[in-house]
Formats: sequence, structure tokens, C-alpha cells
Amino acid sequence: MAEDVVTSVKDPRVVQARALQTRTQRIAAGRCVLEGRSLIEQVRAAEARLEVVLRAQGADTAEDDELAERLHQGEVAVHRVRDGVLRQVAGASRAVSWLAVAPLPAAVDPHLPWGEFALVCDGVADPGNLGTIVRSARALGVDDVVLTDLDTDLSSRRVLDASRGSVLDTRVRRFSSPRHMVAGLREAGFQIVATSPQGSHVQGLAPLDGRPVALVVGGETAGVSREVMDAADLLVTIPMAGQVESLNVGVAAGISMYELRTRMVLTVLTERIRGSLGRDISLTGRLIRDAFDHALREAAGLSSAQLTAVMVVAAEKRTPAAELRRDLGVGSDELDALIAPLNERGWLAPDGDGYTCTPAGEQALAALWPIHQQIEQSLLEDLSPDERISLRQLLSRVQHNATALLQQR
Repeated sequence: MAEDVVTSVKDPRVVQARALQTRTQRIAAGRCVLEGRSLIEQVRAAEARLEVVLRAQGADTAEDDELAERLHQGEVAVHRVRDGVLRQVAGASRAVSWLAVAPLPAAVDPHLPWGEFALVCDGVADPGNLGTIVRSARALGVDDVVLTDLDTDLSSRRVLDASRGSVLDTRVRRFSSPRHMVAGLREAGFQIVATSPQGSHVQGLAPLDGRPVALVVGGETAGVSREVMDAADLLVTIPMAGQVESLNVGVAAGISMYELRTRMVLTVLTERIRGSLGRDISLTGRLIRDAFDHALREAAGLSSAQLTAVMVVAAEKRTPAAELRRDLGVGSDELDALIAPLNERGWLAPDGDGYTCTPAGEQALAALWPIHQQIEQSLLEDLSPDERISLRQLLSRVQHNATALLQQR
């Protein structure tokens, strides 16, 4: 059966794509056009949704077939279109092989919390620079891209191409003027840092104060507006060597984002360490272990790790040494030192490459169990029954995610 080929510009799928030529049309429709196989591949790899995909009748390479197959597998319909018709859709005199229609990101809820770093484009007009800046921002982990006017277009083909589609996965906040942008950032608690050739601070040494950082880059000709520079907390500059006076704004923005984000992390490093998940869990684990150790040493001259070893082996009947090392989080030498007193007491017995729990060990475990329960109840004293269940569920999920992360690597 011959493949159906779209031959008319009046076909509904073609009409939809043709109706997205201007910014006004794209904003009204909430959609944009992606041009080229490479861009469509990258957008699809980022799991962005594609509504309509049009493939030129003459696009018949192996790479074209592979993309079509991947789209079909992802349940995205691909429609073959006569080459001349596709050129009209794109508004181009050159040959066009692939076009797609994709939804634009929804407007950001103004009540949505800000991230720790924002990149502000103040009057950046060139689509290529805009796309490059957005792409760099996404790559460097910038949370918010901010625009200081209502007209800057992030949906044009040149912006989409320069950003390699990352515009579709970027949180963009838009203000009606630089003045409103400054007020919005002030309200959100940002330290505003503007780039300027007359900046008094080298950006890599900027005196950040621990607040979230909003980096402002300006237009290609005029730079950051005087209104924003007057309101900024810091003016920073990139030192220039030789006869070069300035850098392309896309290049300068990438350098500035990297250096200021690094500077920001160094500024708040102590606070980040204190508030990190690893430190919190490590500290909690150590305090719990110390509480158990104190009670067990008084009652039986054991550590919590030794009691845990007996509990694990008793529950499993026989436990390989490798599994016991994993459960206790110790190395081979440490495990030998932990197990030796338990062997001497006759509680655990070597069994090939592992250990078994003896009747004496089971009896000792039963005698020590009330102490274990008493300490556990004391640790959870202020938690309700539901909170205790939630705590175990949350810890189980963190353990599962950590295990999955290790398996991926």
C-alpha cells in the first residue's frame, strides 16, 4: 500500500504549522515550529512533546528512517509531505527536510518559589545570542531565566535552533520593564549582580553575601540599562587582555554564570555542608549508634554494630560475610574485629564464607532485645505512630534511590 503524502498547503496539518510564522501567532496558539532533523531529535530526547511532525518526501536517508522509527515507537505520528509544500510551510527558498510543531512552556506561576540563581536578559535582542544564553543557563543549572520586557521572543526558529530546543524546558519569568524586574527580584530576596565594562569587581572575586544571585546581562550594543545598573548591588566585569574591549554577550553570559555560580557555592559552602542530606543522615546515624553503644556496653560489653551483626545473622539463619559487611558498612578487617568477641562468646559460628547464629547467640539476643526496644522507643518518643511509619517509609525510599544510583554507576 502506497504511503499517503500530503500535497496541499490546505491540509489541516500543514495549515497548523503555517499559522505559527509570527510571534503573535505562536503566543496565541501556545506552540512553535522546530526545523531540522537534529533539532527534533534533541527535543524528543529531552522528552518534550511533539504534536505534529512533517517529513519531506525526499528525506530518505538512513538517519531519516531511524528518526521516523523512533518517533513511531514513541507514538508520535510522522506525515510525509511533498518537498515544495514543506518549503512553503517553513517560508524558505531552500530545501527543508523536517518540521515539527511543539507546545510552548506554560507561563510560570508568579507564586512559584524562585531558585538560588537567576539569569536576567536585559534588552538582549539577537535571537542567536538569546538561544545561546538559554542553552548555557540550562547546562549550568540556572533555575530561572528572566526577561525585562514583554516583546523578547524565545519562540522563534533562530532562538530554538541556537538553544538546541532547551527553551522548551526552561523556566522563563517575564516582567514588563527593568524597574518591575528589579522590584520582583528584591521581593524574592536576590542579590542583583550586573555585568559592565566599568564594573568595580572582577566577577570571580565578587563579594557575594549568601543571598540567591541574579546575574544581569545586557544587550549587544547598549549593555545593561542604566536603570538596572543603578539598582544593582554589584557591578562586575570580565578582565580583558590585549586589544579586545568586549565579548559577545552569549560568551560573556556563559563565563559569568559559571564564575558567579562557583563563587556563590564557595560563599555559602559552610551552610550547604551543614544542611546537606549526607551530613544530616550521617550525624543522625552516629548519634543513634552512640545511644545504643552506651546502653549495650553497660549491659553486655557490646557495641551496637555487634548486636546488629547478631540480629542480621539470626534473622537470616546464615549470612555470607560479604552481605554482613554491606549491612554493617564495614571492611573485611573491621568485620573480623567485630565478630571475634562474638565467636569467643559462642554466639556466632563460622560457616564457610559466612556465619550462623548459635542457640547461645539467640538466647543472648532475646535477653538484650528489651534494651534495644527501650532505646528505640526513647529515640522515637516525640513521634506519633503515623510519623514513625512515615519515617521508615521515607528512609526506605532514600535507601532505594541510593541503591539505584549505585547500580547506574
